Amino acid sequence: MRAALAQKWRNRLNRADRFGLTLRETDLTPDHWILTAEGVQARAGGYKGFPPAFSAAFAQANPGAARVFEALDKGRPVAGALMLRHGRMATWQIGVTTPEGRRCHAMNLLLWRAMQTLSARGHDCLDLGILNTQDAPGVTHFKLGTGARAHRLGGTWLHMGALAPLARRLPLRMAA
Repeated sequence: MRAALAQKWRNRLNRADRFGLTLRETDLTPDHWILTAEGVQARAGGYKGFPPAFSAAFAQANPGAARVFEALDKGRPVAGALMLRHGRMATWQIGVTTPEGRRCHAMNLLLWRAMQTLSARGHDCLDLGILNTQDAPGVTHFKLGTGARAHRLGGTWLHMGALAPLARRLPLRMAA
């Protein structure tokens, strides 16, 4: 896995190693700081993710499958990553980094540790989420730096009879 990392990503990982951060892995709890921090980060960044209640509900329904990887500096969290484990796959659900965490490349270290841990537990696929090159090119670059391969996926659709007459009146460019 390390050989697949982009050179700059690997260099940041090596630098992060030298900052002396403490790493820990815990179960997600309903009052975990990462849920609140994700809400604050989403509002500041102008994006919408799943509501924190989704992750909390997943953790409650799947004990031990919602794992939080944290980087701490002098006991204070500077970065966190929530990984949801399901079958042979895992999904990076939430990633939060403070300015201090960005300075010391904490997310590189956290994601690398998560990749190693998940692989050791039998997960052979980690979904890093959407690649949004227009609104979040830095995040896209970060994700692809792990050696990830981009996959185009079609939308998921739900047919609702009550909305069908309205949908038929949409312009063709919106229907495809």
